[in-house]
Amino acid sequence: MRSLLIIQLALVLLAAAGFVYYMGQTTVFASFFGGAVAIANTLLLSWRLDSAAEMANDNPDGGVLTLYLGVVQRFIFVLVMFGIGMGALKFSPPAMLGTFALAQLAYMIYGSKRAK
Repeated sequence: MRSLLIIQLALVLLAAAGFVYYMGQTTVFASFFGGAVAIANTLLLSWRLDSAAEMANDNPDGGVLTLYLGVVQRFIFVLVMFGIGMGALKFSPPAMLGTFALAQLAYMIYGSKRAK
């Protein structure tokens, strides 16, 4: 888990630097906000997986339900945070969404790293 978070953090910093270079310094907070949403999403996933694993020993159906609820929880969390970021905070959507998307690529990088 720590490796995944380190990869995500590195990608967030890379994306923030890229957006600042191409779009100006006003995008730095939007980039970090998008990256923070991605990292929080990863932490929520980890928490739900741990909870489902514990629950699966006693009640397998409850473990599956916990995973489904986690998907819904993370989806709503991301939507609300993007709404706050774009609506209330007036952050740059390309910087925020681009950094979030790039941080999500950490799952692919981490998975291919573990497969080797």
